[in-house]
Amino acid sequence: MIQQMTVSELSTLLDAQPEQLANWQVIDVREPWELERASIRHPKFQHIHIPMATVPLRQHDVDKSKNVLVMCRTGGRSTQVAHFLLQNGFDKVFNLQGGITAWSREIDPSVPTY
Repeated sequence: MIQQMTVSELSTLLDAQPEQLANWQVIDVREPWELERASIRHPKFQHIHIPMATVPLRQHDVDKSKNVLVMCRTGGRSTQVAHFLLQNGFDKVFNLQGGITAWSREIDPSVPTY
């Protein structure tokens, strides 16, 4: 089962529990143009970019020992990738509920929606 993380929970993690970030790896599965258009801007936020179509070839870039948070624009693609990761031996997989769109609407309205 895929666990869900809300953008509020991610914001709290970034702002109030930055020491916990060492236990997490964030994967953004959007296309390069999407990252250029809208991204989470926070000094503690780091992610790796693996477009959805390349996840099967690049799953070795994902650290199985960490909690893996997968994100996209609205949560659909990230849910699919999270399922794929679970089926391929990852056991601590989370989906960012609502994706970058929810981040823009609930946390940082300066991030454009598209």
